[in-house]
Amino acid sequence: MLEWIVAGAVFVVALMLLPRLLARAKDGTKKGGGGMMVALGLIFASAFDPARAAATEELDRRKDAEGEDEGESGGEP
Repeated sequence: MLEWIVAGAVFVVALMLLPRLLARAKDGTKKGGGGMMVALGLIFASAFDPARAAATEELDRRKDAEGEDEGESGGEP
């Protein structure tokens, strides 16, 4: 439960800092906000990419199938 509270707090802080980072990235005199925006874009793109989710699910399914086969080979309990 504590992990969810910490994750939620980090998420809320990140959302609170987002407008400041956006304003800083739009201002041409200051540097440093552009890299943060690219990183956020990559995070959201990978989190909401359906093809990546399908590939991850397929890899997990294959890994589970291999694990079941190894358990039946008569190895040590």
